[in-house]
Amino acid sequence: MEDLNKNQIILLTLLISFVTSIATGIMTTSLLQETPIEVTRNINRIVEKTIETVTPAAVTTSGQKEVTTVVVKEEDLIVDSINKNLKSIVRIKEKDGNVGTVSFYGIGLVLTKDGVIAADRKYLPAGNVYTVTMSDGKEFPLIPMGVDKQTNFILFKANQGEKVTDKTSYPFSPAVLGDSDPKLGQTIIALGGNDTNAIAVGRVISLDMKESGVGTSTIKYLSGINTDISIKDLVDGSPAFNLSGDVIGFKLSSDASKVFVPVSILKKELSTLNEASKAQ
Repeated sequence: MEDLNKNQIILLTLLISFVTSIATGIMTTSLLQETPIEVTRNINRIVEKTIETVTPAAVTTSGQKEVTTVVVKEEDLIVDSINKNLKSIVRIKEKDGNVGTVSFYGIGLVLTKDGVIAADRKYLPAGNVYTVTMSDGKEFPLIPMGVDKQTNFILFKANQGEKVTDKTSYPFSPAVLGDSDPKLGQTIIALGGNDTNAIAVGRVISLDMKESGVGTSTIKYLSGINTDISIKDLVDGSPAFNLSGDVIGFKLSSDASKVFVPVSILKKELSTLNEASKAQ
């Protein structure tokens, strides 16, 4: 050691550190292989949480900002998407005008701040009464709109009474309707349940396309979204969302079990249904 110069001592120190690091890695790997799976799973979770920790961007001494990589997990996006729409999801009940029995009609989706709600179109017998239960338990009578129209959807309007002002009106929370068609393999989140919310998550496995028009002026449009979602808790009117929380489809009673009608169909029918509501 006394015969080594300064540079040689530094190189020797680096060599010893390198060999020590390799030995430590080998010993750690050997120990982990003999460790019970529960211990290694907890270690992985600790490492994962450490990676996901978000630190504010700091300024270095050179004046440049440090770049921090943020890991966003899919399950967090799913939770955010659901929370974004909970206040827009309502449940509609139907009371028979003859015998007075009450049954579950389906899930509705709030479209406007004044209480217009879209739902699955079904036969509405004369004399039956419809009510809606909001996410906070508040109930309103419903007025059906566009009953005589041949559409996939129907609109209801929540009746808040005659003496309603801006201060007394209920704060309806409209959902955001998606602007683009889903893609193959895209994550899709559906919400169902007659009384309480039940979530189903899956993927888009195929897209049904149809043609409209005559001759050379025909165009193709999306008519159905096929998924691998479990249908256990899906009900009539169950909406489907993407990871951004935008509504992209609906489960209607007239369609196959795992097929969702795209939101573009609802958008096309809204003009017809809104015209019907103005005529009433």
